[in-house]
Amino acid sequence: MESTLFKTKCGGSIHLTDSVKEHLEAHQGILGLIPVIASRVILPIDGGRLTSQISLERVVGQSSLIETQKIGLSETAWFAIRKNRMKASRVVPDAAQVDTEIVSIVANPVEKNTYELVTAWFGSFAPKEPWDPDLADDPSAYEESINFWCSHALVHDPAEMDDPFESAWHIILT
Repeated sequence: MESTLFKTKCGGSIHLTDSVKEHLEAHQGILGLIPVIASRVILPIDGGRLTSQISLERVVGQSSLIETQKIGLSETAWFAIRKNRMKASRVVPDAAQVDTEIVSIVANPVEKNTYELVTAWFGSFAPKEPWDPDLADDPSAYEESINFWCSHALVHDPAEMDDPFESAWHIILT
């Protein structure tokens, strides 16, 4: 497997494999920013997974995560099932993506001070969606998730999602 090596701010390195490079091509424009992103990353001291949001201090792309009017669990909203997801995500069918200077990355440790990039995207991190099974045993994480997703949504993308439909969180979560 071929890979490209990028130096981090702390002197470590992040590998970009061909398979991840292929995955990142879906996030138009992000591939060319990986060297700059890596150069601003400080790897975790404990050697754990890297999850980082980096401001590039200029608009670099567009994010599909947008703020919305807050809804209650039983209020009707738009939802769509994204590719490779178990249940529907809250969406806004007629919204435009928003400009962002933030890039988020995830990388796994391979050895001391060496990481392999898993993914990168334009925009901020968001809590897991309320239906995620990882939240079943963590009431505070579930609360954070449902509060977030009642006031945020994704811009509907027909290339990445099924057709939008009206529903409510209390129905999606059953």
